[in-house]
This record gives sequence, structure tokens and C-alpha cells, in this order.
Amino acid sequence: MKSRLEAAGLSLLVLYFAYHAFAGEKGLGRWSDAQMELEDRKTELSQLEADIGRLRTDIRRLTPGSVDPDFVEAMARDKLAFVYPNEIVLITSEPSSAN
Repeated sequence: MKSRLEAAGLSLLVLYFAYHAFAGEKGLGRWSDAQMELEDRKTELSQLEADIGRLRTDIRRLTPGSVDPDFVEAMARDKLAFVYPNEIVLITSEPSSAN
């Protein structure tokens, strides 16, 4: 009788730990969710780093003393819709794909 009771207690203890290993707050299910979230964050980080690189390039091109006139013209055309007097402007319903 004693060995059956010990076996049942040990089985319950193993089941308790097995449940928490798979479904607990820090179990395998949560671990896989955390891994997917980590991959999402890594993707977001790489996109932000690429944006930072582009912005640094733009800052370098607009720094006084080394201003890139072509870049300034492109920004004025894109952001402020500047055109030369002899240009013909075509208006479309689709947004511009040029950046």
C-alpha cells in the first residue's frame, strides 16, 4: 500500500512539473511565443537601422559646406511640389512612387 501511495505521489509530482514545463508561465509554449516575438523585434530593428542609415546619408548631404544641390532640388520637388516654369505637370490619382 505504501509503495502505491508513493508511486501515486511521485506521478502527481511529475505531472505537476510536466504541466508547468509545457503550459506554465515560463514553459515551452511561452518560450516559442517569445522566440517569434524576438524574430519580429529583430526584423523591426533591422528596418529601423536601415532608416537611420538613410537619414544619416540625408543629413550628410544637407550639412552646410557640403550641400548636395541635386538632393536639395529632389527634396523641393518631392516635398514642396516645386517645378520649373517650362515644365508640364501631369496629375495622377496614384501616389508617386519616387522617394
